[in-house]
Amino acid sequence: MIPSEFLKTLERERMVRRGDRVLVAVSGGSDSTALLALFAGAAADLGIDLHVAHLDHGWRGAAAARDAEFVRRLALSFRLPVTVGHVDPSVWTRRQDRRGPGRRQSSREARARVLRRRFLEATARAIGAQRIALGHTLDDQAETLLMRLLRGSGRRGLGGIHPVVNGRFIRPLLPLRRAALRAWLRRRRLRWREDATNRDRSLMRNRVRHRLLPLLEREFHPAATTTLARAAGLLREEEAWLERLAAESFAAASKGGRGATTLDLHLLQAMPLPLRRRVVRRAVAQARGHLRGIGLGHVDATLGLLARGGARGLDLPGGLRVARRNDRLEFLAGTDAPGRRAGPAPGETGAVCREALCPVPGAVSLPDLGLHLTARLARPGDRMPPPGPDRALLDADRVEGPLVVRPRRPGDRFVPQGGPGTRRLKSFLIDRKVPVDERGRIPLVLSGERIAWVVGHRIDDRFKITPATRRVLVLEKETR
Repeated sequence: MIPSEFLKTLERERMVRRGDRVLVAVSGGSDSTALLALFAGAAADLGIDLHVAHLDHGWRGAAAARDAEFVRRLALSFRLPVTVGHVDPSVWTRRQDRRGPGRRQSSREARARVLRRRFLEATARAIGAQRIALGHTLDDQAETLLMRLLRGSGRRGLGGIHPVVNGRFIRPLLPLRRAALRAWLRRRRLRWREDATNRDRSLMRNRVRHRLLPLLEREFHPAATTTLARAAGLLREEEAWLERLAAESFAAASKGGRGATTLDLHLLQAMPLPLRRRVVRRAVAQARGHLRGIGLGHVDATLGLLARGGARGLDLPGGLRVARRNDRLEFLAGTDAPGRRAGPAPGETGAVCREALCPVPGAVSLPDLGLHLTARLARPGDRMPPPGPDRALLDADRVEGPLVVRPRRPGDRFVPQGGPGTRRLKSFLIDRKVPVDERGRIPLVLSGERIAWVVGHRIDDRFKITPATRRVLVLEKETR
């Protein structure tokens, strides 16, 4: 039942095509564990390639490290490469939200979503993935609808979670209940991790999940979750139709004018109010590049400029100026307006560092370092290029466990080949006159907990080839 519904959703929503590479986001919870298991079981028939991604948000300490290790082992059990990202914990202390505990939690969750999306998009670019799979379920859909309803969202927000976004993000589990997925995992004897933050009642989603939805199902309608999710789907379909109508109306009302986004006042006034609001939102989005910070009050205030004898201009968030001039409404964004900034928020640049698990044979990418690494096995008598800065030859039988690729960390030590003994990596790089700002961008290949290769510099003496070597592990880097 579960695998067939999964495959039907993939086909109905045209989520993947033969030859695609799919980046599967796995937190270690039941939903994402089921997502990976379902994809792994169907990949060969679908003709797709899989890569696993996991992000440690940097606020759960040892528990997060255990989650990351669980995902590494899960990916390894399916013989899949995995990239693990880590958010620098200082990201959460640099910009403290002073609006109270509840708002601080909400702000943290919102910023975590932004960082997670950046991590997934960067990893997908680095490995050449066409799709990014997320593990949202029918329960998530119902929770989202209730949360947005309580916040006063319109039809757009009440449409909930979309199965496909921008042709790239896909959610094949949306028609499935979380309880059914967990029962399926148990039958397959697959375990998952429980995130303690899912029990944190200071977060609105958790209160909806553990209090409101059970109350609705217990006292009002036993199928409340399914009904709410179905309602979100209907609203989403109607929203898509209204947006097509708004796009046509916006195109008809748009006028050229001095580099600003402009609307014909007469055409705008002739539209029904709901359509007028949508056209104004489109004008704001075109002028600013996005709609962040724009609510219904801003849209209605803009429409207030249509009244005769009223104000002739107003300022909206993000440095956007709206002015009524004769027969047109102008939307002009300042070139230095904060809303025009396309880059990451201050203090978040470089906030995510990554580590990747490299299968042998196989390949993996480390997006932050622009590195693509390949690994293959050879025999000592085989013809192969000599070792060098971009190539390492190791004794494969001395390599223990999966290969991990990551940036340098404080306290790293290794035994440089040909050197006198164990050295701090920092001292080694100083002696080689590597600039300070480049040291953090040098990839390391680890066998278990031991550094096997400081990429571009030296292998560890404990992994060197000897006359007794029977298999050679050939590692080659390609900088992107």
